[in-house]
Amino acid sequence: MNKSKILFAWRSFSKQIDFLFPVLILFLAGCGYSIMGGNPPLPMEAKSIGIQPVENHTFVAGLDTKTNAEIKNLLETNASVEIVPAAKADLQLTISLNEIRSKTSGLDSLQSAGGVVFYLSGSVELNQRVEGEMIWKEKNLSVEVAEGSSNGFAANSLELSQEHLDALSRLFAEKIYHLLFLEF
Repeated sequence: MNKSKILFAWRSFSKQIDFLFPVLILFLAGCGYSIMGGNPPLPMEAKSIGIQPVENHTFVAGLDTKTNAEIKNLLETNASVEIVPAAKADLQLTISLNEIRSKTSGLDSLQSAGGVVFYLSGSVELNQRVEGEMIWKEKNLSVEVAEGSSNGFAANSLELSQEHLDALSRLFAEKIYHLLFLEF
């Protein structure tokens, strides 16, 4: 095969890629897909956010500290956000953890297909500091962790383990982050 034919074929292929790649990106963006890990801006073109101490109304001590650390870690990964004390921030984030509970599948020990599901529910509110105006409030925010062999938790235990608490607080913080930046 002639070297010039190979070179011509490569250039032709390269031009197709140069055209198709931007078209593919536009198509995916038009379908509502987004690339995670970017730096989405805060609502209201705010530059800073302050996290009020998390209110813990559950029976689990330290869940507020875990959730506060999780949301702070997520916010720190976003380069377009500056985390400052709530009294100086453009926006103030208030998180309340209201209830933690478990629910079994209702099956007996011979039918142990279901396991236990742990739920954490609470609320989140975002306020402008200067005007004191509430921008966003989600009253019924909840996450769940299903216990079973697929997630590494011991099956059919009604006890709330450290792994459950870590997973619940991480999921709760991720849900707040997602709502704040991607669905606001």
